[in-house]
Amino acid sequence: MITKKFIEEKLPVNELNNLSSKEAGFIRIPKIHNLHTWFARRPAGPSRVLTLASILPSTIESKEIEKATGMLDAIKSKKVIYYISPKKEKVNELTRKYLDKSPSEIVVVDPMAGGGSIPLESLRLGFKTIAIDYNPVAYLVTRATVEFPAKYADSGLFEETLRAAKEFISRAREELGKYYTENDGYIFARGVRCPFCGGLIPVQGVTPVITKATRFKNRYLKIQYDRERKIFHIETADRELGKPYEKRGYNIKCPYCGRWFQLRGRAKTGTTAFDKWFLEHAELMRRVVEEYEEVTPELEDKLLSTHILLVKQVGNKFVAIWDDENERKKFLQAYRDLSKEILELQDYIPLDPIPQDNKWASTARNKGLTYWYMLYNPRQLLALAKLSKIVAETAEKLASKNGEFGAAVAIYLAFAVDKMADYNTIATHWQGTGFKTGIAHTIRGESTLDFRQEYAEAIPIYKNIEWALEVDVAESENPTRTTGGILPVLRFLTDELRGAGLGDRVSVILGDATRLSSILGVGSVDVVNVDPPYFEQVIYSDRSEFFWVILRRSLRPVLDLLFRGRVYVPGWSWSSPRVPREREVVTYDKRDSSGRFKRFFKEFVGETYRVLRDDGVLVLWFTHPTDIAWRTVGESLYDAGYVVSRVWPVKTEMKTRYKGQVNVVAQETSLIIVARKYERRRLVEIGADVRRSLLENPAFRSAVREAVEESRRAARDAGASPADMMALMLGTALSVASMFEVPGLDKFEPLFDAASTLVDEAFVMPIIDRILRESGPVRLSNGDAVRVSELVSHAMLRDPATRSFVTLWFVSRVDLESGKYRDEPLPLSYDFAQTIAKMLGYDIDRLKEIGLVGEKLASSNNGEERKGKAFYPVLFEALTAAGAKTSWDRLSKLTPGRAIYLVYLALNETGAPGVRAKNIHRRVREWGNEGLRESAALAVLLLETARGADLGLQEARTVGLEKYLYSGNDSSEVSRELAVLTLLKLVKGEVG
Repeated sequence: MITKKFIEEKLPVNELNNLSSKEAGFIRIPKIHNLHTWFARRPAGPSRVLTLASILPSTIESKEIEKATGMLDAIKSKKVIYYISPKKEKVNELTRKYLDKSPSEIVVVDPMAGGGSIPLESLRLGFKTIAIDYNPVAYLVTRATVEFPAKYADSGLFEETLRAAKEFISRAREELGKYYTENDGYIFARGVRCPFCGGLIPVQGVTPVITKATRFKNRYLKIQYDRERKIFHIETADRELGKPYEKRGYNIKCPYCGRWFQLRGRAKTGTTAFDKWFLEHAELMRRVVEEYEEVTPELEDKLLSTHILLVKQVGNKFVAIWDDENERKKFLQAYRDLSKEILELQDYIPLDPIPQDNKWASTARNKGLTYWYMLYNPRQLLALAKLSKIVAETAEKLASKNGEFGAAVAIYLAFAVDKMADYNTIATHWQGTGFKTGIAHTIRGESTLDFRQEYAEAIPIYKNIEWALEVDVAESENPTRTTGGILPVLRFLTDELRGAGLGDRVSVILGDATRLSSILGVGSVDVVNVDPPYFEQVIYSDRSEFFWVILRRSLRPVLDLLFRGRVYVPGWSWSSPRVPREREVVTYDKRDSSGRFKRFFKEFVGETYRVLRDDGVLVLWFTHPTDIAWRTVGESLYDAGYVVSRVWPVKTEMKTRYKGQVNVVAQETSLIIVARKYERRRLVEIGADVRRSLLENPAFRSAVREAVEESRRAARDAGASPADMMALMLGTALSVASMFEVPGLDKFEPLFDAASTLVDEAFVMPIIDRILRESGPVRLSNGDAVRVSELVSHAMLRDPATRSFVTLWFVSRVDLESGKYRDEPLPLSYDFAQTIAKMLGYDIDRLKEIGLVGEKLASSNNGEERKGKAFYPVLFEALTAAGAKTSWDRLSKLTPGRAIYLVYLALNETGAPGVRAKNIHRRVREWGNEGLRESAALAVLLLETARGADLGLQEARTVGLEKYLYSGNDSSEVSRELAVLTLLKLVKGEVG
């Protein structure tokens, strides 16, 4: 018999979420993600708790888990759990007592380790830890995060890296000092020429205000144009001095000749001014890097007119530098020296072509930037090459003396070069909002490599490299001074692992997660704890290639040492300029029309089942807002043989990260899906209509009720938002569906669809009942409340449109705790609303077309700007003037539409409730008694949860409904109570 684990029954989710939220926020501690950019990182602390909770049995007391993991210390000290050491002695005591094993005998695997959070926390607990990733950048990051601090903390890894970093910074200053003045960074304009008069125009996006932050001086920019001489002058000031040129969409008006031309946008390739800029830049770089041309005055003039030195930041002041001869000389000197030293630097320049299948970099390739080195201006490229050369020489020297230990030291220096490069390409841009001022780095949230009108350049020697390494912070006694450096993290890790003797308990492998059993063996693992990629969220191969072409040059002398014996990816070698992507578990198509993600994800989940022992646990972190993702995860787990025994909501996002940016309801948690190798319950009395049989099956319904009650408690403990509660609802449906099997039915979908329907009903109906009896503006008798509830329940079970509409209505319009309507509806993100609708059997776009869902532009939370992307709040649109675009014929095809119409009639009819009901019945008798009663019940519910503003019918003129209006009727004087009483007559059939 398989023993239940603690994670399946009583996870302290409230305390865990508080600690996780704190770690996810902007807390200045040496977080491991400061070592190197990686994508979709989660807080490290929760993974520690989840791992231990997956190993110990459910009979253990919660306080034991909280003490062993450091949760109690974190709560008491008000610190982040990541920064608290777990009690390894206590972990050892518990595993020996309850499992008769030492931690070293318990194997924890993360087969998609990414940045290494999960493996690090497993190792800190003392377990034998295996980290696997398909990507070589992630492999190096995880070795630097977990393995090397564990193996070499006692050998002086931090101390030797600190020494090497100081020497690296000193050499960097010697090599690069002559190319920069001491300042905080540059902003470059892109120089384009008017196609009519040939006048040079500095195109940039920071005018007329460089930054909105008032602490800066000279934060306004003015560009003056001399129409006769066709020259311009740039200055900065403490007040706004006007715009540089007129713009209309993608077109600008030439400030010299006054003619309009297309700056950018859709046009024949290479024909817009912006397109020509990229071609000219690529040519300037190619002539020096590939054709070995000597820099001539003509090339220098071309460089200065293409890359226009606009502004530099010096402390809290901005200085115009277009006319600064010293700055021009230094910039040109870098171009000349790149040409002179090109043969010597050839091995350190990323000469590799940008792959055709790299979607993220496709915007660069499409603009004629076909090689990675073309993402840099000459000075940026020279700095990158020289710094890479220094690291390579250091790596060779250290490795020849100290083997792998020396190579490990070099990795941290190489990571600093990567961080420098991220802020030094022509794909950066200047961000000057009041919230954040500085350079937006190259690897950021956009789906493709993003080029704005201007770009920014960090100063490697005075700012960038020193920030990347943070020698001063690492040597201080106050690590909270960190702003993102590498060495404070390394110090923390080595301090944490020094003397622990864990170097032999960790292994990092470059391998394919869809072939786990061939790497690890069958039945060899106790816990698989993994946060996989989902669909197209991040194409890891695409973005990581930006770093890989740098790392493979800066670490070339030690790559064989770093990869030897660790590669389980057939056909790939570290000598390749490309990262493997053939079996990457992602898709390039959001809807996965090719089935790539579904196929690979199923293989991956099946492999986790094979490598787990019979009593092993799969912990699957899941965050993705599409119905396809949900179905893929459910099918994969079901087909592999898993039963989902519990789903927990764990907060992994900064509290207002998404909501604050676009002011919509969106998920803040990851669902922690716990899966085991339990036997399924067989349902034998299932008829030909599988869905209906499941909806009526007592065992199935009972399992839903039990699971929903557990999830309600977890949601309350977790302080789940409406979006998180809906995600948990779907997770609960997935759990229930996985518990059962039907003889002759090998598909997961019918089970999941039936479970989703019943779970939705079980989540929503208690709220409906509370509204009707207690919190609604019109309190119903027990008998009337039961009738309305039963009819709404029946409609939701029967009709997917009703189910989807009611659920979204409640999320948007009703406080799910109190049951009262909200003063202002919560806007919902499109992905969130669409997922809920589709999982419940309908489609948000169809609801929108019919008029049951409205659309408006979402604004930022701080009110500074409005976002262009549309979001879809659920609105009572058919009863309001704003945006009502549908006809009554279309609205009346669905039960929610009929309910809206009944609300309208009940408010606008005259007379007593019985008279009103009789008149309404005469109008809609063709609906039939059952259809009318269901629609009337839903109408009662809408009246009980709609705001007064939604019921201002004197302003309503919905297209197609005018013929039903009574002239002179002032709907504002009609009471909600009278309308409810009218509708109750229809609910009870009292119309005769």
